[in-house]
Amino acid sequence: MHPDLLVKALAAIEPRTTLEKFCAASGIVSKSVAKSLLGFLACNNVGTITANGIEFASSDRLYAAMLALQKGCDIEQVSRHLSWKDFEKLASEILISFGYRTQTNVQLTKPRTEIDVVGVSSAFAIAVDCKHWKRSNLSSMLGFSRKQAARAQRLLKSDRKITLAVPVIMTLHTESVKVACGVPVVPVHKFKSFVTEVKGFLPEIYVAG
Repeated sequence: MHPDLLVKALAAIEPRTTLEKFCAASGIVSKSVAKSLLGFLACNNVGTITANGIEFASSDRLYAAMLALQKGCDIEQVSRHLSWKDFEKLASEILISFGYRTQTNVQLTKPRTEIDVVGVSSAFAIAVDCKHWKRSNLSSMLGFSRKQAARAQRLLKSDRKITLAVPVIMTLHTESVKVACGVPVVPVHKFKSFVTEVKGFLPEIYVAG
């Protein structure tokens, strides 16, 4: 599948659509090409082709973006079609699948700030900052990490039921930095394994608590 077609598909992914709407939104004129593209996506667990059209899950745009990157698409082209909401949905789905209760856009005060996604299991929390844009330099990543660590500390003060909180930055791609200021920097395709293994490497990362 040509990478450019995968980028075009990102603009056309909606919860429920038809072949005609998909062609119009993606800019793909040929219905046969669009059908082939939709079949390719479905074979890679992105979208479902039904008798009435095509259905996409809330996180399918991000899964399609990950697939596009694997096929060699330019990261800046891909990121233009994504929002932080796409990342929030996927992070929440993964955390829920592991038994976490989740909240998005968690507001904190004194100082006023926000955490994109918080997953809580018993008294343990994972606080996720979703970054969907192009690669960041080391200085920027260190700044993001310090701010996320501070948010994790604020989370403990705002919810006394949480005794430990792990701040994490989730990115679209693999950064050269894996840990910044003790805060894990996790590419979206590795977030599931991170959630699985996080309690095993708590001594190696920053933990608020």
